[in-house]
Amino acid sequence: MNTSYNPEHTLEPQLLPIDLDINKLRATIGMLSSDVFFAPILLSLKHIEHFVNEQLAVMVQRGLGEGYEISDYQFTEHGADIMEDELPIIALSNIVLKYEPFSVEEIFFLKEKQIIISTAPPEVFTHEMVQFLHEKKITAVGINFLNLENYQIQNTVFQLISALLLSRNVQHSIQLNPLFLKSVYCYNGEICNRAIAENAGVPWKDLVELCWNWN
Repeated sequence: MNTSYNPEHTLEPQLLPIDLDINKLRATIGMLSSDVFFAPILLSLKHIEHFVNEQLAVMVQRGLGEGYEISDYQFTEHGADIMEDELPIIALSNIVLKYEPFSVEEIFFLKEKQIIISTAPPEVFTHEMVQFLHEKKITAVGINFLNLENYQIQNTVFQLISALLLSRNVQHSIQLNPLFLKSVYCYNGEICNRAIAENAGVPWKDLVELCWNWN
């Protein structure tokens, strides 16, 4: 796979809707563990059970709940599948959750048009990371931009995922839910957060202009 940066690449808006392909296969949510011991878990056990009952698959990386004394077995009791490593979870998921920012290695292994939800402090983004997001047409949500208290995170992430699954179209979800307007920093590979763009040295696009056709 060629991962080198091509200076001729342009970050032009992709106005076509992003299809989650939920009608074509069973949608999967992947949950990656964090190196921070008490990092918030982005979905509760009840949320996981809800999505499983709605015919979604939920894959959890082994040890995700250790900081909160939630065993892998408890996740399986609520319908999740436990996997050892993050790469198979990334490969099999439509939506990937991680509290910490995704590393450049994890971004490299993302699939085209995946959706990722995490914290996303602008200072961690490099030109290389942004280029991978662009090449793979990733849509990314940064929960830190919502200024949530820890106790609010799980319900908010549940709302975000539910909105995506209800509309089955990322563009429509952004148009209908103000939480996305505040938190989406990359839409279909286009950086739409000024601070991230400036830190990575790339142009940025306005999310409203990307998601609404004003003609």
